[in-house]
Amino acid sequence: MEIVHIEEYRNLARNIAKYRKKAGLTQVGLAMKANISRGYLSQIEAKNVGRAPSLDMLFNIANILGVPVYKLFISDDKE
Repeated sequence: MEIVHIEEYRNLARNIAKYRKKAGLTQVGLAMKANISRGYLSQIEAKNVGRAPSLDMLFNIANILGVPVYKLFISDDKE
């Protein structure tokens, strides 16, 4: 399956990693809080778009990171 919005997924991955680090969490720490494997989180954060997370997962991750979910979609140059 070809991923049509690859840049948007890459931006999402960068933002999840950025806010995770700002929250002082490792991939293992966030994965444990989100009740997912570190491998799955690694795929979500991967620049090569390993996995596209569900909306429920994005809401969960945003809640854990303490950011509104829309911030996961904003590119760095628009902040």
